[in-house]
Amino acid sequence: MKTTKQVLFATLIIVFGNSFLSAQIALGLKAGANFGNVHTTQALNDLTPDFKYATGAVAGGVAEISFGKYFSIQPELNWVQKGFRFSEGIDIPVGNIDIPAGVEATIRTNYLELPLLAKAKVGNDVIQAYAVLGPSIGYALNGKLITRTRLFFEFDPIRTDLNFDNLDYNRFEVAAVGGLGLQVNFNGGKWFADARYTQGLTELYNFPIVNEQIKNRGVALSTGIMIDMSSKPSKKKATGGRPIARR
Repeated sequence: MKTTKQVLFATLIIVFGNSFLSAQIALGLKAGANFGNVHTTQALNDLTPDFKYATGAVAGGVAEISFGKYFSIQPELNWVQKGFRFSEGIDIPVGNIDIPAGVEATIRTNYLELPLLAKAKVGNDVIQAYAVLGPSIGYALNGKLITRTRLFFEFDPIRTDLNFDNLDYNRFEVAAVGGLGLQVNFNGGKWFADARYTQGLTELYNFPIVNEQIKNRGVALSTGIMIDMSSKPSKKKATGGRPIARR
């Protein structure tokens, strides 16, 4: 029985080892925009202002490990700006005129994320559509509260650093990622663009009074380029003797 397990284990090592040795690897960079928001419960929505999408940036490095033409594994290391915004407004009566006033607040958090995505492709050798799906692990580096006050006109924004320790904010995040994209292959590389939806699975912050929690969610649009790092065997020209001159 022990010998059978050893043979099976050795066979798996050989099969997967050969697969990784034959895989094609491409490395590249990407950049784009992230439209972040938070997922809340209905009870919290009834007590708080409406949370709206906040625009941030996304940039990072990407690797594609291809196993054939139609399937690959794509690990990434990204810097992502997440968050949300909300606004509260009142009307100040001055004579018979109501003067609008209020404040808009934006929470913006910088994350370092490591997605590991399965990538399925369809198409020909030049143009391919693809879908990605997989988990992502993130860590909140820092964050800011940006407030804008308006009364007759809008004042300059006030930026305040967030202290995650005082807020009891959970810096680590696990999320699910899914998306669709387009890839164009050219000699030695590939250009790609995709749209992704990310749903956080980790509770970030617990509102102490109502005991309700929030999670990150958002839509990211990005584009980038990858360079094929796999060496392809060069075709050697057949060498022969000197041609014999005809008389």
